[in-house]
Amino acid sequence: MSIKSNAFGRVELTGADAKKFRAQATYGRPKAAAKSGAAKGSVMARELQSSGTVKLKLRATA
Repeated sequence: MSIKSNAFGRVELTGADAKKFRAQATYGRPKAAAKSGAAKGSVMARELQSSGTVKLKLRATA
């Protein structure tokens, strides 16, 4: 079980980590926050394509 990476950003999973990642990618279910973020990103991408601009509203974090 190891993770190999290099200066160019490639990451290799081996052993149990690779099996777990493959199972998660194949059978895993996305969290609600991931679904929401993907939906918002799709809307922003369509807006960017149609108008050439995207408005972002920043919120303060505690």
